[in-house]
Formats: sequence, C-alpha cells, structure tokens
Amino acid sequence: MATTPAKPIDPRFDYGLPVIAANGVPVEAVSDLWEAGETAEEIAYEYDMAPEQVGSLCHAVVRSAA
Repeated sequence: MATTPAKPIDPRFDYGLPVIAANGVPVEAVSDLWEAGETAEEIAYEYDMAPEQVGSLCHAVVRSAA
C-alpha cells in the first residue's frame, strides 16, 4: 500500500495545516473532495497522486476524526 506522508505542520505556511509532502496540497482539500463523493481516481488525477495514496490518506483522516 502506498503512503502519502504529510509535511510537518509549520504555522508559516498554509496557516499551519498539514499538507501532502509530494505536492504541497492541503490534506483537507483532498479529504473534502472525497467526502463530497469524488472518486479516488478523480482526486488522484486532479492532484497528480496515485489513487491508492488518495484512499490511504482519506481513510487515515476519517480514522483520526473518529
């Protein structure tokens, strides 16, 4: 399973929100699209990621919110 590490949270960038290390996209942007019903493939295409990375990230966000 592919992983998508987040960059360390730094208040100087993106208001201290976690972002994806590979592309700088806020984690919340990806998870919001997924929660809105976009497929992992659509999100992966949008942000130049593998669908497996999107799925792993979104499942991790859901688990941490629970």
